[in-house]
Amino acid sequence: MMDVEPANAPGRASAGEDAEDLLVFVERLAAAGHGEASTARAQEQINAVIRGGSAPPGLRRLAEALAASVAEVPPAPRQPVDDDASSVVLAMRSNALVVLDAAAAPAVAAAVTALIGDGRRVVVTAETDAQLDAVRRDVATGRVVDALPSLPPAELRELRRLLATSTAAGRARAGQHLPPVDALPSVREVDELCAQAARARAGDRTSMVPAMLADVEPDRRAAVTSVAHCVMAKLDALSGRAQRTWEWDLLGHLIHTRHRAAFDRTVEDVAQAVGIVRRRRDAPPVTLLESLPSDAVDLLCNYLEFLEAGGRNRTYFPPSAQREVRPVLRMIRVADHEPESAAEVLRVIDHLELSHRLQRINAGCAEMGVPAPRGPEELSGLADALRLVAAAARSVGALRHDVLFLATDSPLSVPDVDTAASVATAILDYAEHGSATEATHRLDTLAADLAAQAAVHATAAEHELAVVALRQRDARRFAGAVEALEAARREQRDELRRAQLLDRLRAQAPRLADTWETQHGQGFGLACFVRTDTLLSAMPAPDSVDVVVVLGAAQLGVERLLLTAVAPRLIAAVAPDEQPEGSPTLLSVLQRATALVIRGSGGRRSGRVVQLRPGTRSVGVSAVGQAGA
Repeated sequence: MMDVEPANAPGRASAGEDAEDLLVFVERLAAAGHGEASTARAQEQINAVIRGGSAPPGLRRLAEALAASVAEVPPAPRQPVDDDASSVVLAMRSNALVVLDAAAAPAVAAAVTALIGDGRRVVVTAETDAQLDAVRRDVATGRVVDALPSLPPAELRELRRLLATSTAAGRARAGQHLPPVDALPSVREVDELCAQAARARAGDRTSMVPAMLADVEPDRRAAVTSVAHCVMAKLDALSGRAQRTWEWDLLGHLIHTRHRAAFDRTVEDVAQAVGIVRRRRDAPPVTLLESLPSDAVDLLCNYLEFLEAGGRNRTYFPPSAQREVRPVLRMIRVADHEPESAAEVLRVIDHLELSHRLQRINAGCAEMGVPAPRGPEELSGLADALRLVAAAARSVGALRHDVLFLATDSPLSVPDVDTAASVATAILDYAEHGSATEATHRLDTLAADLAAQAAVHATAAEHELAVVALRQRDARRFAGAVEALEAARREQRDELRRAQLLDRLRAQAPRLADTWETQHGQGFGLACFVRTDTLLSAMPAPDSVDVVVVLGAAQLGVERLLLTAVAPRLIAAVAPDEQPEGSPTLLSVLQRATALVIRGSGGRRSGRVVQLRPGTRSVGVSAVGQAGA
């Protein structure tokens, strides 16, 4: 027998992995052709593919199987079963080399038809036209082509995918006008507009604020917005109503100028009292032994001026300032003695001034309804609270004035603090979002512009849904419509691409294109019948064929195994009355490669299932035995 094993096969884990070994393998196969032109041409094409770094998978698997056959492996268990066309389809899903033994032309045609239905691209080849015609007349003609489509394999796969996923709804996309992405308003903008449109509140006094602001000049509107910001900041600075109700009550009085005089007087007294407390924080305490006369403060002030001017106390003939203040000094103690120095006299005057201010403060607080301080230590907190109330009153007063003069006949007024807060909130809301009327108008404009993107008869349902969502101010439905439109665009792109590729296929194989389009539920396979010498002389591009079926395999020489380079899988069909001639042959090499053998119904041999290696192949097919068994 002629040696067609890959070089150094026993010493390699997988001979087909090595390009040089595969080139030697191809050379040995071609040598059996004795210089036949088609064989030489096939060798040249295969070598170019291998040197390009892409070994034909069918040829590589044959080489691997032959390399594995050299190893001593125990024979696999065999069991006889019968065959049908479906077994060929199952075998092709897990086997690269199959022998269809004792198969008449109708059985081969049934197997080819089953492979076509499984979506396989099948090339049927034989030495004579008569052999091809015997099989071809029993194969469904709609998927039979005279030559493989010249459409690139990647585009043919894409076409088959698009045909398989095509739906009636998708095919209807071709006549629809979908709006471009940039014609759709953003989901975020629509969400904000819908939220703003829902802000209008019937019967609310502040609902008229947006309409009034819309008619005001931008500079004036900006000024009013600034005042509203100030009002909200000052109100937020006040304590909560539950904590200090008096602050909010006093603010309500002040914006209507009630208690204004008492408030201003009390603020001044508190400020002066706080200053005294801070100046005399570390000074010695002052104690009054008796109630002082009404002119005590004046006498003390004259005495202080005397001392600060350089005057000196004298025992005999004291000056009038000393003589007049002496009874008052006897009633006062600074620490534990009568005041003597100018500093001590000033300390007494501050003490009397603080007492007087506290009396005025208590009276003012009582008039305004403000809790009076319980001591000098609470004056600072009272001063801060009154300052915040005064600032809030000024801001609310400015807002009342601005709102009153927003328009000539302004119907809006700010009678109290709560209304001021509501109006300020409405002004700020308008500044940030605009008015509900403007939002509604904007949504209607967007809906009209979007509806104009397509004629009524060409408007997609998703397009109409987006328009309706805008008109109904439904942001959630609009977001769903945008997602649906994106899916519709993908369907339309797929449909247009499907039509484009189908037109290109129709220019080459009109009957195949029509069959695929109208009967796509029966698979997207095809069958091409071509003589072996023609096929070897001009081999298809890689990935153009899934299965090559070789008729009359028992009569073919080893060089015809180059057909394994045509497709990843090969079926060698042997007629019932066909006997091998000589050795080696294509069939004998497949026997050494432990090809799966499926018995035809008209054969004389018993069917068996033979595993290539124990535990490595599980094929649920009928009828198998070793090639030539």
